[in-house]
Amino acid sequence: MRDETVKPTTAQPQAQKRDSFPATQRGWLVAQLAQGSEGLARINTYVMQTYSEPLGNYVAGSSFRSLGTSKDLVSGFFASRLAQPAYFEKWIDSGLPLRRWLINGFLFFLQEEARRRKSERIDTLSADTSVEPVADATSAVEEFDRVWAAAMVRSAASSARERCVTEGFEPHWEMFERHFVGGVSYADIAETFSVSGGQAASMVRTASIRFRQAVVDLLLKDGATEDELDEEIARLMRALRPT
Repeated sequence: MRDETVKPTTAQPQAQKRDSFPATQRGWLVAQLAQGSEGLARINTYVMQTYSEPLGNYVAGSSFRSLGTSKDLVSGFFASRLAQPAYFEKWIDSGLPLRRWLINGFLFFLQEEARRRKSERIDTLSADTSVEPVADATSAVEEFDRVWAAAMVRSAASSARERCVTEGFEPHWEMFERHFVGGVSYADIAETFSVSGGQAASMVRTASIRFRQAVVDLLLKDGATEDELDEEIARLMRALRPT
């Protein structure tokens, strides 16, 4: 099996590399790994729930879609990689965001699958004139960032909405969606909800704080450090802009 680990550009002791991760992300992952097979199962469930959609959307729009359905290809990738011993320890040591680690591994898997199928065709036919699908790593990462960003924003919005409802801030969330998604002004929101303009702005801000925290939680699990959060959020917003 090809080594998919990306080496850090600057050599660091193992303990120092691990400690460079924020306590929230590092603590959750290490705590799960310490639980043995049950903890690993929870990590795998999280990864599959979070990354199945963006990985599937990426492959559906790539030259690799000729290999099969996006669902089958993503399932095959997870079955191949998540079963490997120390897969997530290798991710921590790589220093990469989890999404970058996964798209790198997914590209390796897709290329392996393309070569395997080409070899099978050559074994059964005298000649093989089919074109093997390929992907430029840089463009693949950029495209995956775009589909991952869209999926992550939907996930963060769902989490923030649930939190607002639980905390009794359902109107605040509705105002937030109307303002940031629908482009409705504070003045119009205030009129609709029979509040002052200042109250409308404050209520939208309450919901936006929950949304940003949901985004931060996902970025931390993706491997962002505390001092990278603002940059990662900005990169997320750029990835969502229409091309």
